[in-house]
Amino acid sequence: MAPRLSVAAQDKKWMRESDARTLAEAERIRSTPARIKGAVKEAKVMAKEDEKRAMAMRKVAKAPARKAPARKAPARKAPAKSFSNKVTPRTLTKRK
Repeated sequence: MAPRLSVAAQDKKWMRESDARTLAEAERIRSTPARIKGAVKEAKVMAKEDEKRAMAMRKVAKAPARKAPARKAPARKAPAKSFSNKVTPRTLTKRK
């Protein structure tokens, strides 16, 4: 039976295995010209998108903090002038 590894040792072993798989996949990509060409093309698109995000972040970092606009209280209706005991759907909802 294999000896039990600590969590840290297991993490290091998993990282080595993952890196080995990544390097093997990179070799397969490098050996296929069409995949290299596609990866380079996509990397350029991704770089442009990243630059747009970076420019937006630079703007945010330079811009002074803005205060949120003050919220206005909702306008209140004037009270009714007559006080009747008449029951209407409107008065029922007000009594709740």
